[in-house]
Amino acid sequence: MNAIHKMNKLSKKAKFLLLVAMLNLAGMNVAATFVNVFLMRATENNLTLVIVQNMMNHLVTVLAFVLGASLLSKMSITWIMRLGLGSTIFYHLSILILREHISTVIVPLGILSGIGIGLFWFAMNILIGDVVGIEEQGKFFSYQQTVGFIFGVVIPAISGFIIVQFTELTGYYILFGISIALLLVALYLIKNLPSFMSDKKINILKVLKLRGNPYWEANKFLNFAGGLKNAVQAMILMLFAFILFQNEEVIGNFTSLSAMFGIVSTLWFAKKFHPSKQRLFYLVTSLASFATFVLLAIFPQQLTMIFAWIMIGITQNWGQSIASTVRFQLSQKAGDGFHQNEYIVTSEFPIALGRLVGLLVALGVTQVMNYEIDAYRILFVVIGATWMVEYFVINKQIGWLNGEDEANNVNIEEKNN
Repeated sequence: MNAIHKMNKLSKKAKFLLLVAMLNLAGMNVAATFVNVFLMRATENNLTLVIVQNMMNHLVTVLAFVLGASLLSKMSITWIMRLGLGSTIFYHLSILILREHISTVIVPLGILSGIGIGLFWFAMNILIGDVVGIEEQGKFFSYQQTVGFIFGVVIPAISGFIIVQFTELTGYYILFGISIALLLVALYLIKNLPSFMSDKKINILKVLKLRGNPYWEANKFLNFAGGLKNAVQAMILMLFAFILFQNEEVIGNFTSLSAMFGIVSTLWFAKKFHPSKQRLFYLVTSLASFATFVLLAIFPQQLTMIFAWIMIGITQNWGQSIASTVRFQLSQKAGDGFHQNEYIVTSEFPIALGRLVGLLVALGVTQVMNYEIDAYRILFVVIGATWMVEYFVINKQIGWLNGEDEANNVNIEEKNN
């Protein structure tokens, strides 16, 4: 109730945008909580094929951003969002229809999923820049995290329970059906969002070629590092948990426990957060993440996995909220003849590059290591180390845009000019 009360501080348009984002998140999470476990089981434990499918998904996602940029002069932003949601719905429908034959078309399905995700988030990012004011962005992303964790409490436990109640993959198919229903509601609510087109070209290539702008250089690295660590973590964490526990219901319950810690932590963060504390909060998140993943690499056991879930729930939402806020701040400050939306859209390219590099590292490690657990250990160290490198690089470049770093910001402005 407290979170809902605080949402009243957001504008009406921002509330509807948040609601659509949350329904999309819920719909995706219902199926995605165990999606890589599902793909492993559907392909008879072909990890290489699952990694390739994830790579194709991320590659097509960024290409869909380019498609969205070209479509914006031909159709409204809300229709681009509808097209993205429709593609995602069709992806889930395809799984329901193909069922046991999914392994033969797993890569094309990754393409379809990438189109849906890319077009939806292209539209979402443009709409955030248009309807969510600068003073609202911190709250918007914090509430997005909070509601996401609320879904995270309920969805994994229910998903795991449903999966183990049925033989073979039937439980997974039920989850994909629920996901479709939630996405259809989001599709309906898009009518409440502002609809507009733009004849102004989004100069993706020119922004990518831009050099010497400290805000854009920081933005590129922040997005690259975030894409790398998030792609590897999202893929391997559930697969590793399944190796340890061999039971989706148990995994779902612990994932829900992690989300419960996340709810409390995110509400506390929304109350305490101030831009002047961005650097401190990100340092705490980075140190906690580094320690958690290194510990998991040294002791790959059930108890350590439970500890990791708790720590991820408590701290990583801080880093995600701050990174999202800083990305928009950097896009607004970068200037150099380009507008904010151009930087926001082009940011997807370093994100995609980070994801692809992370998955290539995962593919290489799994091919080289003979012992599967050792491959996971190396990848956990990669995730933890990326958190620390990311913190120090961004701190050196722009000081995390802390309010007290006025002298640093003045120097950056002088360099930019």
